Amino acid sequence: MDCLRAFLAKLQNWQRKVNAGNVAMFENLSTVLDENEDHLLDPLLKTEITQHLKSLESELKNYFPEFEEEDGKLVRNPFSGTLDIATIPSDVQDEFLDLKNDSVAKDLYEERSLTVFWRSMYQSYLKVSEIALRVLLPFSTTYLCECGFSTLLHIKSKSRNRLGVDPDMRCALSVHNLGSVT
Repeated sequence: MDCLRAFLAKLQNWQRKVNAGNVAMFENLSTVLDENEDHLLDPLLKTEITQHLKSLESELKNYFPEFEEEDGKLVRNPFSGTLDIATIPSDVQDEFLDLKNDSVAKDLYEERSLTVFWRSMYQSYLKVSEIALRVLLPFSTTYLCECGFSTLLHIKSKSRNRLGVDPDMRCALSVHNLGSVT
């Protein structure tokens, strides 16, 4: 979510800069404008770029709705002293306190990534893990979709423009997924 918030802030900053006529963040466009004699951005193009950036911002906000900041704190560090127990759903509080005071779980948290940690806590702390995995899941599924699109773009290049990419995609993605599991 931190990366997403930073990117959304960049989009808003880029919109402001484009409205002021500054397109330095768009390297290719900036090069074309530098080669142009008057170095000015066409008002119609400025509007189109701004609209595109607004549309991208809107789509990202729609695809990744804000989650409660307390859920984020719980996921990032369930052992934090600043995490307020009152912000955790009441039916999960006792289980959370058990987790927070589990020294083996704390050792695992320090040794493993967040996703591996929460997946390993699923058997022992089901309700708390479900909250954490619900927060983490959209990012991993988005990552897999992006990998699929990148693979498709690589396979279906101009030199290999054919319709039946299913076997190639299946092979490429299964190799990719095996690599990400290990």
